[in-house]
Amino acid sequence: MADMVLSFPFHYRVHMIASKFLFISLMAVLLCGIARGSESHDVIEAQIDAIWDQVEKMEAARDEDWLTRERTEDIRNIALNVLADADTRSSLQGVNTIIGYEDGYFVSTPDNRFLLKFRGQLQFRWILDHRNRMPGQTEGKEDTEQFELRRSKLHFHGHLFDPSISYRLTLATNTRTLAYSSESNVFIENAFIQKRFDNGMFFRLGQYKGPYLREEIVPSAYQLAVERSMVNHAFTYAWTQGLELGWDVAPFHLRAMYNDGPRQLNVGAYRTRMRSILARAELVLAGEHADFDTLTNKDADEFGLMLGAGFQWYMLKNSEREWVYANAEAERSLGFTVDLSMFDKGWTAFTYFVLGNGRNGALDLDQDTIGSWGWIGQGGVIVAENVQLYGRYELGDISDYRGSLQLPGETGHLSTLTVGFNWWPIGIQDVKLTCDFGYSFSNLAQGPGANREGGNPDTNPGVAFWPGRGNGWRPDYGNQSGQWLIRAQLQYEF
Repeated sequence: MADMVLSFPFHYRVHMIASKFLFISLMAVLLCGIARGSESHDVIEAQIDAIWDQVEKMEAARDEDWLTRERTEDIRNIALNVLADADTRSSLQGVNTIIGYEDGYFVSTPDNRFLLKFRGQLQFRWILDHRNRMPGQTEGKEDTEQFELRRSKLHFHGHLFDPSISYRLTLATNTRTLAYSSESNVFIENAFIQKRFDNGMFFRLGQYKGPYLREEIVPSAYQLAVERSMVNHAFTYAWTQGLELGWDVAPFHLRAMYNDGPRQLNVGAYRTRMRSILARAELVLAGEHADFDTLTNKDADEFGLMLGAGFQWYMLKNSEREWVYANAEAERSLGFTVDLSMFDKGWTAFTYFVLGNGRNGALDLDQDTIGSWGWIGQGGVIVAENVQLYGRYELGDISDYRGSLQLPGETGHLSTLTVGFNWWPIGIQDVKLTCDFGYSFSNLAQGPGANREGGNPDTNPGVAFWPGRGNGWRPDYGNQSGQWLIRAQLQYEF
């Protein structure tokens, strides 16, 4: 009888402790599951099964003298630790965030009121350029090859308070920085905020690429060739600062911008004292507007067709500065562009024409305006899985541009052919190898013409602006032609 009295409390304590341990553990697992949110049901069920195994072992050993004071204390500590862990996790629920990767790394709040996306770009390039030399010249012929980190960028974008209020910030470094410079070579490209309304209208304020040439608007990561054309170099607005109004209602997409003028990257107020207006319209006749964000169209599976047109005007109010745009040193410039983009499964094509007219008000010029134009035609075709061949021809001219008596033959004419290929080694856009070969059928002039010499002293000489801005081409000397260029580039986006 005494044994029964002694053994009953022991078994009773075993059952009570086991029951409490089971209850506490199950509650702890439940709390952990709620706190973790994304933890799968399979993991939770596995934890519950493990607890049942512990209880069954306790039941099987209840007639054994294993439940010492130390064992009881161990079970108590285990339960308290599990509860403490659950409490810690549940306290973090108020700062829940969603982290992942979808076309870039992102951090978002569960209600999607705030979103930050992060994406990077690297372009590593090798260039070999060959120039000829005129008879009797000491300069001109030269073979130059070099490596360069053409671009490295960090893009930050997302929205604030509401998906309709978006922003973008781009930190970049490229070959614009001079060698051995003591200044930082990291600068801001994009820095703007945008508000979009339900009716398709939006406005944007800050620094970004002006809505003019489509070749420039398409990001560098999605160009067909290694680099944009020389025509684009002469006529692009690139980054500028201002206010833009837009309207996106398919199939029409309209944009108008009041800005500081062409190539106003990180320029402070009053520095150039320039006023400018840009406008661009696009009509999507087939496909979706987002399909035209690239010029490679690698993954196109249906036909797309878009017409585009743009207008530009600027006036320089600072008489102490000289400004070169559209191959003219102009205090006032007018211009327009028209373009056609089309693609289908396995091929893509793009062409545009651009014209600029610049005015120079210098008193010694009887003819103070000069016109310049450019034309681009390019296309690509998929010839194997993840391999695309492409070709591009560019043509341009500067009216009444001529060289000096020492360097005769410079005409400002442009005629260049480029052929090459794109290869996506792992099958996605993020990693791309691009190689091409370019040949110039005309001499490549750069800088002011020398029209004021000889029989044409009073005509605006124009300022050739074809080579430069990282396209790899170099100015020729005199009237020699036949410059050729090889470029190879590895691009990685992450």
